[in-house]
Parts: sequence; structure tokens; C-alpha cells
Amino acid sequence: MAKALAALTLWLCIALSAFAAAADKKQPDWSQLTPEQQQILAPLASDWNNLDERRRKKWLLTAKRYPKMKPEAQQRLQTQMNDWAKLTPEQRAMARENYKKLAKQPPEKREAVKRNWQEHQQRKQAPPNSAPPSPAAATAPPSTAVPSAPSSPAAPSGDKTAPLLAPASPTR
Repeated sequence: MAKALAALTLWLCIALSAFAAAADKKQPDWSQLTPEQQQILAPLASDWNNLDERRRKKWLLTAKRYPKMKPEAQQRLQTQMNDWAKLTPEQRAMARENYKKLAKQPPEKREAVKRNWQEHQQRKQAPPNSAPPSPAAATAPPSTAVPSAPSSPAAPSGDKTAPLLAPASPTR
């Protein structure tokens, strides 16, 4: 009985130390990424070594999924990473806070913010002398807007159809 207990104790110690080592696995620095990962995550290159382990891991998971994404989704992700890279640390913090606030909202309100954001993006891309926005866009209540940083990409594990947060102002 004592031998069995000692063997179990030894096994537990080894198993727990292996588990702890796996949990503490340091995410790679930029120079340790594969060329494919570096190409996909290129917009984040200047900030990569300053990202915390959790964010690096999320981006690495995104890079792993990237080849399976449709070309439109790949382009959207690249645009969002470029936009994110251009933000100041304060703007990034604001975008994260707004994302958290929006995540706590009921689904109807999140959908309304998403629609407003998509309409804003369409108006921004439309030529200056194009038709005015639809009446629904003009009558949307302003209370559905969530203030945000000038740009806010979707989180790697978030909704991939469009960013959910509206910019604080249309200019950069």
C-alpha cells in the first residue's frame, strides 16, 4: 500500500510539473516566428515583442486559421491589423474598453451598433456627390452608438463579419 501511495505521489508530481511547464510556455519573439507567421502578422511586427503572452497566443491562433479563411476575410483581417497598428496605446485601450462595454449589451443593441457602423463605413467609402443615406440611417437613434477610438478591428476570437465599434470621429 505504501509503495502504491509513493508511486501515485511521484506520478502526480511529474504530471503537475509537466502541466505547469506547458502552462508557462513562453510565446515566441518576432524573430522566432516562421516566415509564414511573419508574413501574415506583418502589421504587428513593430509591436510584437511588446505584446503580452495572451495576446501573442491569440494572434498566433489567428495566423494558424488564416490560410483557411476566404480571401475577403484575409483582406479584412490585414486591414484591421494595419488599422490597429496605427493606433496609439491610449486609443487601443479605449477600443478594448468599448469592446468590453459592447459585449455586455443585449444582442439587439449590438446589432444596431453593427448596422450603424456598416452604414458609416459605406458613407465614408461613397463618392462625395453620391446619394444621401437611407432614411433608416438618418432616423437611427443616437443612443445606439458606442464611442470608440478612431478605428477598432475585431478581436481575433470575435465576430469576423465586421468591426463592432464605431469610431469617435470620422477623421484620423
